[in-house]
Amino acid sequence: MLLAGCGGDGKPQASSSSTASTSPTTTAAPITPAPTTSTASQTTDPNIPAAARAHTIAGAEAFVRYFIERWNVAWTGPHTGILFPMCQASSNACTALEKSAARLTNAGHRYDGSPVTIRYIGVLDATNPDKYEVLANLVQERRNEIDGAGKIYVTDKRKDFRVQFVLVNTDQGWLVSSLKLMK
Repeated sequence: MLLAGCGGDGKPQASSSSTASTSPTTTAAPITPAPTTSTASQTTDPNIPAAARAHTIAGAEAFVRYFIERWNVAWTGPHTGILFPMCQASSNACTALEKSAARLTNAGHRYDGSPVTIRYIGVLDATNPDKYEVLANLVQERRNEIDGAGKIYVTDKRKDFRVQFVLVNTDQGWLVSSLKLMK
């Protein structure tokens, strides 16, 4: 399920086949539309740490770290609407992550622990001052999606994966433009 949420905003990657190895029940579950991005993207998350607001390489890395932390909260709470304020309205991957949070919320499900662990975050390209590419080496942890009674609905397998974040610097600070699974 986790890898399916990061499908990317561009052309399908060869690694998209890895989503088939995640739980097949994920595709069978109904998906409820997430909140509209036009409203959510107009407001910046007020809790973004000062370090993650800096228009520097370290700031971009801190922003990605904060985004992943909020992604974990969105799926363990679950909570909808917390990722959109950190994304451009056009980000299909952010929409997919939010739809997963909405599905969990509507089903009364949640993850029984943080589904993503960070191994490494580093800037790949910062030559354009308004658009940085950041690589995140992550682990999809072996976690259970559980219902309100604690019954296991599905278990995600532990897998290493890499995500390329494209961040844009706006007057609101960093925003995720796209996410792509990397080989």
